Amino acid sequence: MVDFRELDFEDMPEWPLLPQLLAIGALVIVLQVVGAWFYLSPQQDELEQIRQQEVTLKSSIRIKAAKVAALPQLQAQLDELNTRYQYLLKQLPVQKELASMLSSVNDIGIKNDLSFTRVDWGEKQVQEFLYRLPLNIELTGAYNNIGQFSEAVAKLPRIISLHNVEWQRVSQESSTLHFRVRAYTYQFKPEDSQ
Repeated sequence: MVDFRELDFEDMPEWPLLPQLLAIGALVIVLQVVGAWFYLSPQQDELEQIRQQEVTLKSSIRIKAAKVAALPQLQAQLDELNTRYQYLLKQLPVQKELASMLSSVNDIGIKNDLSFTRVDWGEKQVQEFLYRLPLNIELTGAYNNIGQFSEAVAKLPRIISLHNVEWQRVSQESSTLHFRVRAYTYQFKPEDSQ
């Protein structure tokens, strides 16, 4: 048996085979530990960062794939909204139609045997996406005729909404009513004027 205390490190090539193999084995183990510590450990950290990036990129790809898959449905919804927008836009009068709208309201009143004391446009009111145009209407006539007039105005191709409705009898004995209403129509406000 070899006494390891008697072995001198400088005489290693002359050592018996077993101590030489044990020393080389110990040296290999030390080199492995040092190599792992200085070379593999940083690479392991880098590998972990790359794995995290992979998870993030996969998640991003899934989200983008879902968006791409939903794109035809979103395009169909956008087309439907554009169609509705164009339909509603056609119901709003342009400036050159305002006189004919006033004339239509007047004609409807005359057809329903009503007498106008006032029918005119108020001052244009600026709102977020639209202009609100007040229409002041005052007339006299029978209750049923006023109802038929209101219904006919609501059926006009352009939007006119009735607000602030007031009515009262012309006199205590009369069934004729004095009807006052503030109606509104709207105009599209072009984007460049917003």
